[in-house]
Amino acid sequence: MPKVSVVIPVFNSAKLLSTALRSVFEQTYCDFEVIVVDDGSDDHEELDAVVASFGSAVHCVRQANGGPANARNTAIAHATGEFVAFLDADDEWLPEKLERQVAYFERYPQTGLLHTGLIGEANREKTAAAPRRAFCDLFHTAFFINTLTVMVPRQVLELTGGFDERREVHIEDWDLWLRIAAEHPIGYLPEPLAVHRPGGWMSRQVERTYAAQELVIKKNMHLCAVACDRYRAEPEACERRRLHVLRHDWGYDRLEAGNRQGAREQLASALALKPWHLHSALLYASTFVPTAWRERVRRLRRRRAASEPAAMAVTGRRLAASAPASLPGASMMHDTIYRRARRRTISQLHTFDDALSRVGRAKRRVLFEAVSPMSFAVFQPVYERLQKDPRIELWFTAHGSVWKPSDIYSPLGIREKVAPSSIALRMKVDAYINADLWDMTWLRRRTRRIHLFHGVAGKYGLDAPVDLAPTISTFDSLMFANVDRRRRYIDAAIVPDDETKAALVGYPKTDRLVDGSIDPRLIMSALGLDPRKQTVIYAPTWSPYSSLNAMGEEVIERLAAEGLQVLVKLHDRSYDLRERGGGGVDWASRLAHYDGHPAVRVIREGDGAPYMVPSDAMVTDHSSIGFEFMLLDRPLVVIDRPDLIAQAAISEDKVRRLRAGADVATTAEETTLAIVRALHSPDRLSAERQRTARELFYRAGTATERAVALLYQILELEAPAELPASVETNRPLAATG
Repeated sequence: MPKVSVVIPVFNSAKLLSTALRSVFEQTYCDFEVIVVDDGSDDHEELDAVVASFGSAVHCVRQANGGPANARNTAIAHATGEFVAFLDADDEWLPEKLERQVAYFERYPQTGLLHTGLIGEANREKTAAAPRRAFCDLFHTAFFINTLTVMVPRQVLELTGGFDERREVHIEDWDLWLRIAAEHPIGYLPEPLAVHRPGGWMSRQVERTYAAQELVIKKNMHLCAVACDRYRAEPEACERRRLHVLRHDWGYDRLEAGNRQGAREQLASALALKPWHLHSALLYASTFVPTAWRERVRRLRRRRAASEPAAMAVTGRRLAASAPASLPGASMMHDTIYRRARRRTISQLHTFDDALSRVGRAKRRVLFEAVSPMSFAVFQPVYERLQKDPRIELWFTAHGSVWKPSDIYSPLGIREKVAPSSIALRMKVDAYINADLWDMTWLRRRTRRIHLFHGVAGKYGLDAPVDLAPTISTFDSLMFANVDRRRRYIDAAIVPDDETKAALVGYPKTDRLVDGSIDPRLIMSALGLDPRKQTVIYAPTWSPYSSLNAMGEEVIERLAAEGLQVLVKLHDRSYDLRERGGGGVDWASRLAHYDGHPAVRVIREGDGAPYMVPSDAMVTDHSSIGFEFMLLDRPLVVIDRPDLIAQAAISEDKVRRLRAGADVATTAEETTLAIVRALHSPDRLSAERQRTARELFYRAGTATERAVALLYQILELEAPAELPASVETNRPLAATG
């Protein structure tokens, strides 16, 4: 059985097929079969001659014309290889394409689809990286997948259902890639390994393509709430955003083609979805401008562009390359004079709003937004300092539908100045702080935007999220927990090497682990446990693929059976009842039977720090809390969950670092035995744990000081001469049992 099946659908393209086949047989990797599907061609005699010239190495299947999707599905049905690679008759591959892709799959077997760069196309990345969850970006067209570059495991194609054969779908490849991306991580090789020749039968009918886009969007919209990270909490907002881009772009292209009436219809629909979208409104207004006037503006712009220095052209290309992919190309509404005037007007309005908002308000107003209780745990040490300053007015909000603001803040005693996001987005604040780069409220009024990273585990590409660069660029300051991540962001040109924009702060959340402010005896007393007995904290991450879903309850039972006290600290997203959170399990109810258990306590609080300090060892799979526990230099056992690593797109570096200071187990029984052994030799792997802790948490114990100092600098306030940290080890503990 060959390793790769090469699939080539052909329709009246015999003259081009020879070049495509030659590029296949010139591959440096030779373990493949070639399946050509003649989709009812008229030039079948010429096609026979081309196929015959390659001998028995090419298997040709003939059928009545069914369209490209049907032809590809026919080829897949005849394929016997482990992987399927797609090529059209009017395209070519470079010699190393198959070799590079097979090697990638051997390194990252969890990959659901792998595509590559294209000759003549700007690469969005410089080096190959591990596969990542990419449904959201693919759905919102932040990047595109060229079919001739794609290789997919045949099993994935069979499980996903292949291409949609309805003729009206037309862009059946995008539809299939979306369905694959919803279930599997996507890999990308930035090297240009293929050549596309425009003008083939896959490259026509722009108007039909937009209609097909609408069909595919509606068909796959249900996946948004499950697989779209950025909009999983607000699927309706996701739909409005995506359909607005479709209508906007459709209207723009119609306008460029001279169809003013058709453009007006699409742009009116775009404005119905986003009534205050300025660019859509201006394009709509331009549909009433006579075509002759538009042509004169174009000529004027072309003359101006031709006269600009080459350096300006280079700058413009760089800016265009960094712009969100959903933006349309240049039009009369992108004229330099217009854009300058627009920016100047908006800036003046914001400046006026800044001045007006200060009238009668002496305090600096700071808004913190949480996505879950853990978000606030990241901010809490900073909050405890800022709340003591009478010059600062703290407000709180929450993003998403899983946790209401009251769910997050009321248990902490914060009941005043708490606003829903619908109110917060209109507020005028001096600083906005959050701890999540995917889920946030976009405030409508100018403010200083500050981000506190909510972990160091390296999930979802967060160690260098190039795809989030446009979002990150809107922040005035990112507070980095360590040198490594800061360097990665700078090297990837996501942030500048600037002490404010890319501030090396450390991780305030972990200061309490090392500064002695948590009394373990008080914690254990509040939990009703014996501080003299050995205690293990089980802290799995959130995911349907986590150890919690696979064996969590068995791990708890076995640890307790060994005479150990067990603290169960779930990630707060595990309490999300949706499939992508806790795997569709109601873990609050599922673990309720431990209420009253003599040795097991289920921790409900967002912050795990108070419960790590009295613990003698930890069991986790892959979560930031595992790295945080290394600051205490105590035994750690990691449960190996390969699917978790793949689905969460965890960087190889972070997997290696966590396991370097831990024992690794695959079953609940192995986990328990590993914990027992580790408790007997707690100093084993100590050097590795200390090294990792030093590298991932910059100057632990003093991060809060730097974070607070930076905030005062951003707020343009003189820091108080003395602002002692709050030590609250006796606050209410959210635990059951």
